[in-house]
Amino acid sequence: MSVHLGILTGISYVSGLDYYRGIHERVLAGKAVGHLMPPNPPLTMVSVDCDEYAFHLTNRAFDQVASFLLAGVDKLVAAGCDLLVIASNTGHICVPAVEVAHPDLRVLHIADCSAYQLKQLGIGQVGLVGTQPTMEESYLHDRLALHGITTVIPDEASVREEIYRIIYEELSLNEFRPESRATVIGAIRALGAQGVEACILGCTEIELLVKQQDVPELVLLPSAEIHIQFTSDILLGSLSAEEVLPPTQL
Repeated sequence: MSVHLGILTGISYVSGLDYYRGIHERVLAGKAVGHLMPPNPPLTMVSVDCDEYAFHLTNRAFDQVASFLLAGVDKLVAAGCDLLVIASNTGHICVPAVEVAHPDLRVLHIADCSAYQLKQLGIGQVGLVGTQPTMEESYLHDRLALHGITTVIPDEASVREEIYRIIYEELSLNEFRPESRATVIGAIRALGAQGVEACILGCTEIELLVKQQDVPELVLLPSAEIHIQFTSDILLGSLSAEEVLPPTQL
């Protein structure tokens, strides 16, 4: 059965580019030549306004964030998409609203993909760095908990605030500063000092700033890269979306 993938992006455009490129590179590498070349995967993208999204998010108007993103998902469903990928960890705050509005739409949840990797590694506790809402609110923590995984975030509010500032003032504009890299690495190492063996890079742009070689003592999970890989595997037919769901949803 052919899958028509819908990608919700714009939150920020930087991650959307990575998803589009990464999915195509992996899928085309795994497909046979059609007429003249491997065929592109059936895919539709909708890009939303990151400024409006970030404004509601920073004001913690989470219902407005969900409604705003849902309007983008509505367009993907209208275009015939039957599998949704949200190119953002924080954007997954809208998933409950999406599930109510579009119960037949399959959602490949970014936290499920990270959880799948963690379970393969036998790791049950993980650090998490990302936007303030991703770190401080429960939507990603709760999803990981469905897989039996507990989440640890940086202790200091000032550190969480600075990571968020780096994301929306720098990384979302494709700007990568050495001092910001040092800040995020310091936060990850502090989580390691609390006993975690792994850390989710829970903003799709953070993994462009920090690489595994920067923190060799911990397992880093680049959430977007993992999400892209799993999406590609589904499009190639080597994985089903159901395989990564929490046990309670199977």
